[in-house]
Amino acid sequence: MNRRARSLLGVALPVSAIIIFVVLLAFSLMRLSDIERNMRLEATQNMLWVISRAHVSSLQLGEAVAGILAGEVDPAGMELRLNVFLSRLALLDDGPQRRRMELLGASASLDALRGSLPELASLLKDAGPQTMPRIRALLSPYNAALTEAANKAMVAEWDDLGSTLDATRKQLWQIIISMIGISLAGTVLCVHFVLAIRDARQRTRLLNQEKAFSELLIGSSGEGIIAVDMERRCTVWNEAAERLFNVSAGRATGVALGDLSGFFEVDRIEKAIGEALRGGAVALLDQPFFPDHQSEPLYVDLRCFSLRDGGRIMGTILLISDVTERRAVQREIADHRDHLEQLVQARTQELDAALTRERATADLYRNFGTMISHQFRTPLALVDSALQRLVRRRDRLTPAEILERGTQARSAIARLVRLVESTLDAARLDAGQIEVRSQACDLGLLVADICTRQAEDMGGRRITVTPPVDGPPIAHCDPVHAEHILTNLLSNALKYSPKETLIGISFTVDQSRIACIVTNTGSLGGALERDALFDRYYRGSNTEGCPGIGVGLYMAKALARLQGGDVCLQASEPGTVRMAMVLPRSVCGSGAVAAASVAQEPA
Repeated sequence: MNRRARSLLGVALPVSAIIIFVVLLAFSLMRLSDIERNMRLEATQNMLWVISRAHVSSLQLGEAVAGILAGEVDPAGMELRLNVFLSRLALLDDGPQRRRMELLGASASLDALRGSLPELASLLKDAGPQTMPRIRALLSPYNAALTEAANKAMVAEWDDLGSTLDATRKQLWQIIISMIGISLAGTVLCVHFVLAIRDARQRTRLLNQEKAFSELLIGSSGEGIIAVDMERRCTVWNEAAERLFNVSAGRATGVALGDLSGFFEVDRIEKAIGEALRGGAVALLDQPFFPDHQSEPLYVDLRCFSLRDGGRIMGTILLISDVTERRAVQREIADHRDHLEQLVQARTQELDAALTRERATADLYRNFGTMISHQFRTPLALVDSALQRLVRRRDRLTPAEILERGTQARSAIARLVRLVESTLDAARLDAGQIEVRSQACDLGLLVADICTRQAEDMGGRRITVTPPVDGPPIAHCDPVHAEHILTNLLSNALKYSPKETLIGISFTVDQSRIACIVTNTGSLGGALERDALFDRYYRGSNTEGCPGIGVGLYMAKALARLQGGDVCLQASEPGTVRMAMVLPRSVCGSGAVAAASVAQEPA
């Protein structure tokens, strides 16, 4: 809090001094402008001279009249004195001089004289002893008025001058005080700037010391230290980084990381740096790094941290440690441990195999018991119901009814047998008791054989088979297991699609794979149901009322993977389900193909 107050004071003090400096300077300029304006002389302030010159011209005109009578002035001199008198009179009677004469109370005399000017002019033209009294009578009131006006003008000018001097003196004192304030404000600013310069120099010295210490730490560090800005351009590159990447600090500074080494363009490294630039901290251990002209990789630990200035992220710092030797030691330890484990495993292999067989047998019987308790009740109930009907009506049964009941009982028993076989197959698969004998197999012939043998169970359903256009689909697989997979896929398509719809079987062939695709009309549930479709004992929401225990697709997928293939649900348009069996393509010709012999082996 103290640091913040000092910071605010350091800003507020010079700003206040500058404001005071500007205000006082503006005030001083205003006062100087007022003084300059007061020192100007207006026309009315020179009124005393005008009045005196008019008075003098009037007196000279009277003396000229006396000089004419005495013969001392000629008519030309008389006319000159008259013109001067008239010009002085016109000056008094014009503009600001007229308004000033009105204020001085001499306007009536001027008006009277102006009215008598024609008479005065005629009297002066015929000047003589008899006209002298009349001329004096016309000029006397004018002279008296000018004398009084001159006195008043002099008093008014002295009063104005005194007021101007007082106002000027007051304004000068104000200017002096303002200049003192300006000087004080300037002194405060100078002191503040001197202190600021001294503080800046001290901070610069401390910063240089910290920078030198940081450079010493970074340079002497055994691990690579790299700092980058927000554009991922290098700003720090120490000696350890130079040795690791074989790039000098001068060439690395200011260059994007991706241009310095391909190590920084690896997806995981780029994401780690991006996460650090967003404010996170990331650690990547044992990352392989291939230096130039070296085939064996080095292994490094990379740690990324954000560089912050308060709350603002300025970049990130990367700490890179060469852990190749540590990894080699760990690898030796791991190899030694693996060797010891192999010795222990070799000595306990027989016991583990026996335990595995025992667990597989236990799982087999446990799964078999579970299926009996959940799925076997329905066929057993059907058999029991048919037999009870035969026992109760043994004396009244017709051959047709006996055939019908027997057929129902056999169908239920066949269903029970299939459930038992599916359960046993799943158990044998989990126990690893299923062998795979892969050979070249024509999937087209296999599909045709399956459709022929299951024609009775299809209930008149139509199946369309579309063979590949570039020859028979020869796969490298076990024909028995391939038949089992296709039988399951075809059985699912028949059970879970409307009876009036078609079942389609098609093939796609590429250089290494052959896919046999079974297509039917129908729909599946959401994403969760699609993900669980191949789980053991899982049955979807559309299987209600259909026999089965949920191991068909599980068995199909497991058998396909045992042969290097897979069973998957392919994307299709809405209302259509596409299940594909994908198997490796045979590299042999179509000469020795096993397909017809499959019919004699159990599926």
